[in-house]
Amino acid sequence: MNDDVRSYIYGTLLIFLVGVAAWVGFLYLNACGFTLTCQRGELPVYRTPVPTLIPATMPVAHPEESPEEVTTQELCEVNAQVLIETWVASGSSETQTFEFTDANGLTCQTTFEEAKSLFDNTQELSSQTIFVGKPVP
Repeated sequence: MNDDVRSYIYGTLLIFLVGVAAWVGFLYLNACGFTLTCQRGELPVYRTPVPTLIPATMPVAHPEESPEEVTTQELCEVNAQVLIETWVASGSSETQTFEFTDANGLTCQTTFEEAKSLFDNTQELSSQTIFVGKPVP
């Protein structure tokens, strides 16, 4: 009985090792064929190993000082809904200037075309405060 179990264990190990060797052989034959050099496994060289492109560099930006640069202290603060109501009441086109009174009581002027890009579509107009236009001297 001892010999029967031992022979079963040895037979199982032998079959396992033969199966692993057959699997490795099968993979090698599929990858390389019947040659020992395995030339099918080599990658073809499509490009050089050394980079041949020179990295691009951007020129240094020199910001130009524009005389028309305006800060928010120089702009008029107004509610978006009030600005649209004033523009409609004035009857001017999008490119014509119209006057309005800002939140500080100053009389200001702007075009609707300038103010249009400042509106936020995700909020109600009555809750938006924008800085636009210049005070009338």
